[in-house]
Formats: sequence, C-alpha cells, structure tokens
Amino acid sequence: LLDGYRGSPRTDIQGLVDLLVTLGQLAIDVPEIAELDFNPVVCTDADVVLVDVKVCLAEASPVNPGVPRQLRMPG
Repeated sequence: LLDGYRGSPRTDIQGLVDLLVTLGQLAIDVPEIAELDFNPVVCTDADVVLVDVKVCLAEASPVNPGVPRQLRMPG
C-alpha cells in the first residue's frame, strides 16, 4: 500500500522513515516513556500525520548503554 495501490500515489515513505527515527530518538531522550500508541497514522503522498497519540509514562529504568532501549509492556 505504501508504494501506491490501484492508481493511488506512492506515500511519503521518507516521511515515515523520519517519523520512526524520531520516535527512536524520543525513546532514548525520554526514558520515562513506557508506552506509545499512534492510531491511526495517515500516510499520504505529501506527509505523514499522527491523528491520535497516547503516551504512558512510568518511572525510568536504569539505562544500559550497550543494550538498545525497549518500551515496557503495560501492566
């Protein structure tokens, strides 16, 4: 669907990549983020839009610089 479907234009794939990289950096910069929920994410040929965003915060865990950061499971 991202490459276009039934004549629709290709979506802004670079915008989607940039969003994902930015979210990864956000997870590093704000260790209190425990959960992120984006629903829906709308990708058009011109941009990427997060329509509804929910952020759940929790006490930050100690960071091990040798291990990639992972969001915590809710519960």
